[in-house]
Amino acid sequence: MKKFLLLLHFFVVFAISCAEAQQLHFTSQYLQHNAMYNPAAAGISNKDMIGVSYRDMWSSFPGNPKTFMIYGDRALEKLNAGIGAYLYRDETGPTSRTGAQLAYSYHINSKDGKHKLGLGLELRALQFAIDKNKLIGALGNDPVMAGASNKIGIDAGAGVYYTNGKLSAGAAVSQLIQSKLELANVPNSKQGGKLYRHYNFNANYKIQTGDDIYLIPNAMIRVIENSPSEYEFGMNVNYQEKIWWGLNWRVDQFWSLQAGFKILQHVGITYSYDYYQTPISVFTGGSGAHELGLRFDFKKSGN
Repeated sequence: MKKFLLLLHFFVVFAISCAEAQQLHFTSQYLQHNAMYNPAAAGISNKDMIGVSYRDMWSSFPGNPKTFMIYGDRALEKLNAGIGAYLYRDETGPTSRTGAQLAYSYHINSKDGKHKLGLGLELRALQFAIDKNKLIGALGNDPVMAGASNKIGIDAGAGVYYTNGKLSAGAAVSQLIQSKLELANVPNSKQGGKLYRHYNFNANYKIQTGDDIYLIPNAMIRVIENSPSEYEFGMNVNYQEKIWWGLNWRVDQFWSLQAGFKILQHVGITYSYDYYQTPISVFTGGSGAHELGLRFDFKKSGN
């Protein structure tokens, strides 16, 4: 019963919070999804690829968070540009988010071809929905119950991304316009429901330690308005772009063990397990998250 009450409280707070603001979904394997966090990275690695990803968190909770994602990335070499696209479905208990992201990046190349600078723009569409039948017993006359069951928001973002084949770094802002996405008129709300800005900063560096063996230290920082900032640091080991494994740490949240390998030259399989330190482990004895990805690269690896 105690566990059930904690679960119910979690979902009620989550639903009310989502009526006030929107935090974008994330992936532990962020090195595999540069264009998701920064539109300027679209196509800059000179790989044409498509992929699918599935993330399952806190499976010991009924209605636990699940994210499904389909994505693609293509370099437009004749135009010195790249495009990227993401479709996703994010579900947590009574709430769901269905969205699409389109990214375009213009690439400025140095004369020797070793340096690339990407300038990117993105367009996002999001439908946020609440299944009120799952909340009526807990929320009663809460304003959320009197509001709409779903809303659609459109927003945009921009970014800059640099790579020279060894060092890669970028900065981007998503939900720049901060479109309204209010399901109900919540009393005492100072700003109302809207899509709050996300500022993403990332960097990684390839260090060659042997024949076709690289160490890749990496970092991701997410600054989100009206939410705690997130800091993630990791180290990957990559062998011939065929096998890789790594360890990541998101400060005060979780440790992530990751691995991936290629089969048939172009098909990549990735997996990660996140062990949560807080807050979920306090209630469940360490329930974590699983993330599984499948990707097809049409070209050999570039920068």
